[in-house]
Amino acid sequence: MQARDVLSSLTFRYIAQYVLALGAAVFALVGAFYLYLSYNAVSELGASVLEEGETLQIIYRGQDMAGVVQYIDDQAARPASHRFFYLVTDADGEKIAGNLTERPNYREFDEGSFGLELALPSLGKPVDVDFLARPVELGNGNSAIVATDYAELAGSIELVFQALVRMMAITVILGMVAGFFVAWRALNQVERLNRDISLIIRSDPSRRLSLDPDEGFIRTLAIAVNQILEQMESLMQGVRRVSDNIAHDLRTPLTRMRNDLSQLRARVAEPERGQLDGIIEECDELLSSFNALLRISALEAGSRLAGGTRVDLNALLNDVFELYEPLALERNIDFELDAPGQHVCTGEADLLFQVFANLLDNALKYTPDGGEVTVRLRPSPGADGEEEGHSIVVADSGVGIPAKERKNVFRRFYRVESSRTEQPGNGLGLSLVQAIVHYHHGTIELGSNNPGLQVRIRLP
Repeated sequence: MQARDVLSSLTFRYIAQYVLALGAAVFALVGAFYLYLSYNAVSELGASVLEEGETLQIIYRGQDMAGVVQYIDDQAARPASHRFFYLVTDADGEKIAGNLTERPNYREFDEGSFGLELALPSLGKPVDVDFLARPVELGNGNSAIVATDYAELAGSIELVFQALVRMMAITVILGMVAGFFVAWRALNQVERLNRDISLIIRSDPSRRLSLDPDEGFIRTLAIAVNQILEQMESLMQGVRRVSDNIAHDLRTPLTRMRNDLSQLRARVAEPERGQLDGIIEECDELLSSFNALLRISALEAGSRLAGGTRVDLNALLNDVFELYEPLALERNIDFELDAPGQHVCTGEADLLFQVFANLLDNALKYTPDGGEVTVRLRPSPGADGEEEGHSIVVADSGVGIPAKERKNVFRRFYRVESSRTEQPGNGLGLSLVQAIVHYHHGTIELGSNNPGLQVRIRLP
């Protein structure tokens, strides 16, 4: 499974949308809380400046300038968590007292939107002043400036804001990473479920999906799929059982009737023998269909090939080729066998002979006169590039099979509509071929030969 598959999955997209929506909501909530705290901090700082200015006015009215100077000196000597700065000047602007040497660069605090602006220096406006201050008129032309350090508060506010942004970014990134792994795990479970279902469909319909109690909804889905598989297998076995019973029960009386007709043929006059020959031929076709049905059922119901003998595929294909070569020459069909090297597999020679005989019979049947039929035998490479089996391709230049019909032709008695009236048959040939190939642990595929049909068989 590749990363792009996880990123494009519905699970990851839902998680990503949820993380982004949750991050935006939390950011808005924390941002509003941050704004509230920042504004309150600036407001309290401004209120303390106003109160300190009023204190200087009260002291000046009661103790004159000497009291103000003494108060400022006492405040400067007293340790405090938050220190004020002062500058007292006379009517000519000359310094009288205070711990500021000159008029500072400051902003005068005011309530309302101006206070909100001071509380948000991190949202685009740089800090351009060092102090938050308020001028105070003491009387007789004397004035004072009470200031507090605003740059320190602004720096703290900006630090908190940046920390908030970083935390939200980290939260979103961690949420995306966690979502990726959650989606990967979910897709991995679904992919494993799909692989198991495909394996059951291709190889062993009697198998069932494993039920892991830790897989949650996947386990529920597996239980439902197992129930469907059980019902399908029951229905398929019922249909096969009916057809097998019919074939088995009718084969004996049909054989007896065919033998009686053969004996009757010897006792009738020559003109009537032609009609009896036709009836006997139809009996033979029915017996052939019944025998094919029973053989398919035996192959599908039995276990896969466990023993077998060593089969020389080159010799076997040569035997089949020689059997059908006269028919190809009679119809001027270019008949070719391409099987270099030595190819030996384990299997049952008579069954494999029937596979290739059925395929060549079909290829010659549906190839027009002057066409071409080719059989190719090659080693089949595995996933690591080493030889792991044998690949046999039977290709013809006939009418072929439409792509949408290629899966259906392996069903019993199924025939493509165009071939029903053109060629005789019972629709069991490819079903028998598939049953034998699967019995030998092989695979069979149909493809286009442009024009015609390609039948690709792989035997281990």
